[in-house]
Order: sequence, then C-alpha cells, then structure tokens
Amino acid sequence: MLRTANRLTTKPKYQTWIRMNKLLIFLGISILFLMVTFFPIPTPLRVLSGLLALPFLYIVFILSYSIYQFSGSGGNYQSKIHDVIVSKVDNRGGNILDIGTGSGSLIIKVAKKFPDSSLTGIDYWGENWEYSKDQCERNADIEGVSDRIHFLKASASKLPFQDGEFDVVVSCLTFHEVKDSRNKTDVIKEALRVLKPGGTFVFMDLFLDEAAFGERGELVAGLTDTVELNQEKLSDALDLPQLLLTKKVLGNAMMFHGKKMK
Repeated sequence: MLRTANRLTTKPKYQTWIRMNKLLIFLGISILFLMVTFFPIPTPLRVLSGLLALPFLYIVFILSYSIYQFSGSGGNYQSKIHDVIVSKVDNRGGNILDIGTGSGSLIIKVAKKFPDSSLTGIDYWGENWEYSKDQCERNADIEGVSDRIHFLKASASKLPFQDGEFDVVVSCLTFHEVKDSRNKTDVIKEALRVLKPGGTFVFMDLFLDEAAFGERGELVAGLTDTVELNQEKLSDALDLPQLLLTKKVLGNAMMFHGKKMK
C-alpha cells in the first residue's frame, strides 16, 4: 500500500532531448564574447567580439526554445512525438525492444498501450548525457510498469541479443548519435537483425540529414531487401512549431516503419 501511495504522489522525471550542458556551453561562449565588448580595447575589436557573439546567442535561443517546447511544462512535443511513434506500433503483445531509451518515456508509453507485452530498453547512458538507467527504473516504477520492463546498458551498434529475438523494435532519435559506428545504415541493420521475420518496427530519426545517413535513396535501398518500408516525414504526422522544423532541430526528422520480411 505504501509503495502504491508513493507512486500516486511522485511524478516521473523525463529529460528532454536537449542536453543542458550543451546549452550552458554556448551560453558561456556568448557571454564571454559580450563581456569583451566592455574591455578597454580598440573599438573594431569590440565590434568584432559583439558580432561573434550573435551566432552563439542564436544557438542559445534555439536550444532554450526547444527545451521549452519539448518539456511537459511547455509544448510537450517530446511526449507528442512519442505518442505518434506508439500509434504506428502494430502489435498486441510479445517482446518489444526500445533502442536508445533515454529516461524511459517512449518505452513506458509502449508498455502502457500493450499490457501483455514484455519490454527491454537499452541505452549507452554515457556521461555526456543527462539520462541514467536508475532514472528509467524509477520512472517505470512510478508509472506502474516496472514488472514488465528490463533496462540494459548496451550500444545500439552491437546489440546483446540473438537474431530475431523481438516482435517489435522501436527507436527515437538514437541512430545518428551512435559514436562507435560511422556507418549509420549498419546501426539500423543491427536493429533489424534482432527483429523476428514478420515483426514490425518504428524508427524516428534525422534520416534526411545526409551528413549522418548519406543520400536517402541509397539509405532506403540498403534496407528494402529485408523489410517492407514506409517513410513519413515527422512534420506530416504532427503539426510542429516552425522553429522546431529548423535543420538543427527536427527539420530532418522522418519515420521509417514497416515489417521485416526475412
């Protein structure tokens, strides 16, 4: 009874995709340039320092705006995007894998929608991120689904699972962040490796970003020999504020979803 009462009075804590340390770094750089404008140095140097501060101030603005829009106290778009992903999941139970679990928001939504499922969430949870396995476990406990979710630290490039182990695989904004594999198509194929033939997947990532994934036609061609692939721009599935559609935020975001054929 006490544990149930604690769940009712404690709210889960889900981090946004934007790292606060990244925001603070750009804020610090912009403040430094602005401070130089007050130094007793030649006017051209002060003007130059002020001009150098502008792009960093713009980045600070975009990051701050994104944090607000993604957070539950703002536009709640991170949760809304996860809702879109969950709506694409074609499954009534079975084993489900979430690659890049973060603080657990997506996998917990999936667990709630499919109460007969057994779920695994993997993430590298590196020091450069503000997520943790403990945070995921606390959130799952608060949300009442901890008995069906197993969290595991692992890299998306080398999943510690057998071929065809899962009925469903989902992932949100993870593949482009994998540092131990330069070829992101290989990371996607690794996710599909652990999916059963006939199993379904929903991946949302910056698939339009050629710097990360290469030319989209080649990317798709590298996948369609094993899957039935549907492609959908995130902006077509969900109305997003215009500033979130900049290339540095979600302008390159697409969903790949479908079924594994073999």
